[in-house]
Order: sequence, then structure tokens, then C-alpha cells
Amino acid sequence: MKDLRFIAIEGVIGAGKTSLAKIFSNKFHAGVILEKFEENPFLEKFYSDPAKYAFHTQIYFLMSRYRQQRKIAKGEFRP
Repeated sequence: MKDLRFIAIEGVIGAGKTSLAKIFSNKFHAGVILEKFEENPFLEKFYSDPAKYAFHTQIYFLMSRYRQQRKIAKGEFRP
């Protein structure tokens, strides 16, 4: 089995996560796997009612990251 290494960049919306990931990608000649925030069915509702949908939104993102990392570990996911 190949030794897999990855860096996860976490932060609030607009913090520069994507920019930092692209800098790392260029410097280390590595692939980038970006979060597909547009697939989160709670995100639009979160912006209209954060108190009500914050938990749902974060759980969706957490499960999305879990699925991505599981696919990476199995060798099923490529940037």
C-alpha cells in the first residue's frame, strides 16, 4: 500500500483556504481536493437563519470531509 499524505486546511468562509491550498499545491507539486460547498443542501438556509441551520450545515461538511478522506485512504479519490 502506498504511503498517503495529505494536509487538511480548515477555516471560516473567506479566510483564504483555497488560495493557501493552491500555493501549497504549486510549491509541493501536489494535487488539491477542494470542498464542494455548493453541494451542501443546508448552506442557503444557513445564510437566512444561521441559528437554526448552523449545526446541520457543519454536520454536512464534517460528513463530506469524512467521505473524502475515506476515499483517499482507499485510493479511490484523485484530485
